[in-house]
Amino acid sequence: MSRTIHITLPDGSTKDFEAGVTVLEVAQSIGKRLARETVAGLIDGRLVDLRTPIEEDVELKIVTTRDPEGGEVIRHSAEHVLADAVKRIWPGTPIDAGRQDHSEKFQYDFRFPRPFRTEDFEKIEEEMRRIIKEDLPFERIEVTREEARRIMEERGEDIKLVRLEDIPEGETITLYRHGDFLDLCRGPHVQRTSQIGAVRLLEASGAYFKGDERNEMLQRIYGTAFPSKKELDAYFARLEEIKKRDHRKLGRELDLFSFHPEAPASPFFHPRGAIIYNALVDLMREKYRRYGYEEVITPQIFDISLWKRSG
Repeated sequence: MSRTIHITLPDGSTKDFEAGVTVLEVAQSIGKRLARETVAGLIDGRLVDLRTPIEEDVELKIVTTRDPEGGEVIRHSAEHVLADAVKRIWPGTPIDAGRQDHSEKFQYDFRFPRPFRTEDFEKIEEEMRRIIKEDLPFERIEVTREEARRIMEERGEDIKLVRLEDIPEGETITLYRHGDFLDLCRGPHVQRTSQIGAVRLLEASGAYFKGDERNEMLQRIYGTAFPSKKELDAYFARLEEIKKRDHRKLGRELDLFSFHPEAPASPFFHPRGAIIYNALVDLMREKYRRYGYEEVITPQIFDISLWKRSG
């Protein structure tokens, strides 16, 4: 027997649905345009996949490509497209995992025989754009641990078998598929690859598996993605503006301070820099007095045992 649940939207209105309705189905009930732009949902403030069944009364915000959270989902999905592109160009390449924070970038680690080069980026980006143009749907698949293990073994993904063991017992295990690419992943992901819009690869580096130098060295690729090329270009324009305001660059150009090998990472303040430094100290001391704080002065050099103890 079906149950009715109540979903509260950001404007305070409430809609009734049968339990098990998905975020996307709620969006479809509101309007076609909203459904077309939906990439995820915020349920009681938690970002969830648009295919997630809703079983209880909740507060729901539909996340679209225009929302900051939407950008995170787009970059997460671009991560999968990156891995797919690498495997299309170099079939059989084992994959590891992406990153947790997609606020600005995505990344993926591969077992690859050499570092990735600039000419590789051109090929990979071209293949990524081809996959995006294919408009492939993302499919969320819930599996048992045994099913996930069998699938990854059949696909030769031995690194994924290690990652599978890291998933706590009792936690839902999900795979995501677009086209022939399949990955062990919690999500969330966009509806279709075309929602990713524009991508650019940034750099490559070596990375130890699980960040442990005792493990094998994998090859990592970083990139970013936005719903449109206009937004991608605007992002890089902002980065250029930030570079112009880099304190190390300004410090040198304005004759504020300099760095020397005798004191690594410690600035030598020039007369102009000392004026600014002392003005900031005076400002902070005035705020101490205003808000009732007392000043303390701690040593600048500590015994090495402190760093060993603190990690």
